[in-house]
Amino acid sequence: MIIVTYLADDNARNRRRARRQAQREQAMQDASLARRVANSTCSTRVSKAISLAGTRQKEVEGGAVCLPEVALFAAGHRKSNNVTAR
Repeated sequence: MIIVTYLADDNARNRRRARRQAQREQAMQDASLARRVANSTCSTRVSKAISLAGTRQKEVEGGAVCLPEVALFAAGHRKSNNVTAR
């Protein structure tokens, strides 16, 4: 014997169940989309472009490489006669 229970339509418990059902459906759709994206393979052109992007980037050289007379400016403890702030 099967017992069928009909619940009230406007009930806090049923509203919460309906919200959770919608959230579960949305989560399942998101998960399936993520699975499809993860399983899709890149074309050879895209994978080549991605792999070459890292090698093409120029390394930033730090320090005082661009200053030709760096010793004149770095000598803060000595008095420099030919370098003035005026």
